[in-house]
Amino acid sequence: MKRVLIGAIVTILVGLILVIPPALAEQPSSAVERLNSTLLSVMKEAEELGFEGRYQRLLPVITQEFDLPFIARYTLGSSWDDLNEEQRHQFIETFRELSVVDYARHFDGYGGEHFTIEKQSTLPRSGMRVRSKLIDPDGSNVVFDYLLHQTDSQWRIVNVIADGVSDLAVKRAEYRHIMKTEGFSSLLSKLKQKIALYRGPADA
Repeated sequence: MKRVLIGAIVTILVGLILVIPPALAEQPSSAVERLNSTLLSVMKEAEELGFEGRYQRLLPVITQEFDLPFIARYTLGSSWDDLNEEQRHQFIETFRELSVVDYARHFDGYGGEHFTIEKQSTLPRSGMRVRSKLIDPDGSNVVFDYLLHQTDSQWRIVNVIADGVSDLAVKRAEYRHIMKTEGFSSLLSKLKQKIALYRGPADA
């Protein structure tokens, strides 16, 4: 009898595990941990990889862990509605490239740093905040607050606040201003110029 009951309980538990959506089974911090792990490996192999190697290593994880289409739409605000499908596609892809290039240029060396996950907390509208730190051997650190939401059955990053400065707020103010004063073509051109500047003349 006892074996039958145990078997029934195990069956129920397995059934519950199978029906739990992946986003509920996985903690929001997992997305940040995967990003941190990739960033640390890029930092440790920065010289060997070169710029393009760092870019290629970072591209899949940033594409996966960030909700880049959402972020791109949000940065343009109401101006997004004025774009046609081709323009939206161009902006998302340019925004993706700029995001990866920006990480590749900043995480370009290793001096014994390590990442920690400090805590996670709930936000309005079912969002989550995950706090992480990049700690130097001398004890100094940079605090990263990652804001995440659920999409496509997983937690994805929608904003990074580094030492109190919101990346999304900065981009939103800059991009919307350019859109309103100069138009979409000018914004796209400026982003591509920034990409070229960050990559450098030799793309390395």
